[in-house]
Amino acid sequence: MAIAKQAVLGIGDDCAVINYTKDKYLLLTIDMLIEGVHFDLKKAGRGRVGRKALAVSLSDIAAMGGIPKYCLISMGVPPNAPLKIIDNFYVGLLKLAKEYSVELIGGDTNRSEKFIFDICVIGEVEKRYLVRRSGAKRGDGIYVTGRLGGSIKDKQYDFTPRVKEARVLVKNFKVNAMIDISDGLSSDLRHITESSNVGAIIYESRIPVSKSCRSVKEALTDGEDFELLFTMPGDISEKILTKRLGIPVKIIGEIKNRREGVKIINKKGKKRDLRTLGYRHF
Repeated sequence: MAIAKQAVLGIGDDCAVINYTKDKYLLLTIDMLIEGVHFDLKKAGRGRVGRKALAVSLSDIAAMGGIPKYCLISMGVPPNAPLKIIDNFYVGLLKLAKEYSVELIGGDTNRSEKFIFDICVIGEVEKRYLVRRSGAKRGDGIYVTGRLGGSIKDKQYDFTPRVKEARVLVKNFKVNAMIDISDGLSSDLRHITESSNVGAIIYESRIPVSKSCRSVKEALTDGEDFELLFTMPGDISEKILTKRLGIPVKIIGEIKNRREGVKIINKKGKKRDLRTLGYRHF
């Protein structure tokens, strides 16, 4: 696929990156949520699907170190669907949009067999603050915000897009690579290592497990945590980062040479390959 001359980065990261001004890039991301795959209207409750639909794209902007500015939405709506469902969707979306100063500027609606919500978010980032997946360096510490796993039972509709936290990181620290954990820690760490042409080692005992998570395996493989996974020089302490970001931050491993692969050391000290078992879209 040809990439326009203004595109600095196309497919392969959390956002597309386009030349915008002398000092800034434009960020574009799009996410589709399908009823029965990404949400359950009966379980979600009022406004929560609309909130999630926008939040997943805000999380992509955060992963690039950017600031979300505008959004557009396309909807697939089943025939004879109650208007109350659409109203509730917008209640959640617009409340979150206001919180992050995001302006809804357009969209489209068509008939479909089930509800489909497709949101495009446009943001911007100063060129000096842009972070990609591909910048991890040997010796970097591997850090993660928050706690992982069990999101399907707890926070998949209510998670906080880490926009503010990512801005603190890029403005105050040398972040070399970053991604939001949407497909699971094991999968998204692999995205960083493959994009950066490096290896990695993480420690099972260091992985922050949520209260809703039953095991470390779930913390490694459950999707939709939407926390930040990032690499930077490993001499920055968890205590400093936790204080600056206002949320828990853990260092869970280290970036290695590519030939060392991607490994995990269990609580007994045994090393093995880290299997990629996160969410698969197909």
